[in-house]
Amino acid sequence: MTYTTEQAVADLYALASTHKIRAYQIAQEAGITRVTLSNWKSKRSEPTLSAFLAAKNALERLIKAKSGS
Repeated sequence: MTYTTEQAVADLYALASTHKIRAYQIAQEAGITRVTLSNWKSKRSEPTLSAFLAAKNALERLIKAKSGS
């Protein structure tokens, strides 16, 4: 089974939801626009590797900050 871009974006949103982190927070932390994240989610565009990694790393930082670690 292949892990697709769509699955990666869905997993990013699911993890954010689990930790009650909003897309605008990820976007702000990652230095990308909320619309960019929305376009990924709605499949209007696919993320570049660098933009996706920026969003993923931003989410990880936000989760870590929220958990106080």
